[in-house]
Amino acid sequence: MEKVSDREKLLEEAAKYRKIAVVGLAKNVGKTTVVNFLLKYLANTCVVTIGHDGEDKDLLFGISKPPVLLPANSLAIVPASSIPVGVEILETFEVPSGKVSLVRSEVNTEVQTVRVGGFELTDKISNYLLEFCDRVLIDGAFGRMGMASYADATIVVTGAIMENPLLKTVKRVKKMLAPQVQKEFEKIIIDHEDSIVIKKSDEMMILDPDKDVEKALSLSSGAEFLYIPRVVDRTFFSKVKCMPVLPSADFVLNDDADFRVLKSMRIIAIAVNSTSPTTDVDPFEFLDELKGALNDIIVFDALYNP
Repeated sequence: MEKVSDREKLLEEAAKYRKIAVVGLAKNVGKTTVVNFLLKYLANTCVVTIGHDGEDKDLLFGISKPPVLLPANSLAIVPASSIPVGVEILETFEVPSGKVSLVRSEVNTEVQTVRVGGFELTDKISNYLLEFCDRVLIDGAFGRMGMASYADATIVVTGAIMENPLLKTVKRVKKMLAPQVQKEFEKIIIDHEDSIVIKKSDEMMILDPDKDVEKALSLSSGAEFLYIPRVVDRTFFSKVKCMPVLPSADFVLNDDADFRVLKSMRIIAIAVNSTSPTTDVDPFEFLDELKGALNDIIVFDALYNP
């Protein structure tokens, strides 16, 4: 029997889901390359972004970037002021970033995708877009991994552009796989999602996350959990005296922390980018090392197919 490649395994797995987030562990790590790979092989897919993709150069670092390649009969949300050639406009509407259009490509073409809004609005629009296509591919900007909590599945992109890419990838992926809080606690928290929630036996305390963090930490001893809807760091974890619960893993700055999340992420694959503007790594060695460390997750390279 012919061996099934990791890329084939990934495509077979990805085809099971309707909303797929692609998130990068660093800026310019190669998300667009992975998005283009998925668009090429997953038919009737619409791509949206929570950043800005398809421009010639990264606006911050000036590094050349690949365009978003939209195959024929694929869909995308693009700026209404910059409609590419060879597409059909299906709908135009207003979002916080301005006027955008949903287009379907009639031929293979290059597009620029633009942010449609925050996580909840992007999720709402993605659900609407599923009326036009089989699946939505959400290109998640670096630093905004929270979108993965709204998607049915997530592909994490890592690569040589990161310092110590193997160590950092393993730590951050394991952090992203933090377990979801128990169902009975989830029900309590959802009613107060924007507040600090502390539960001690039959007592529940609701506090202000902007004013009462230190008070909450002092009350955490003996509590069943402390939920806090804000980004926390090592100092927070050194002071909390019970199991902390965060909205999702991207609220945690400490890669070694023990915590639970309100919304878990389903990571179906790690995409490896072995090239960078400064340093390359051996693609086969990098793949093997990650597979050894993350043996339950598909690891693949969109450029190489070992």
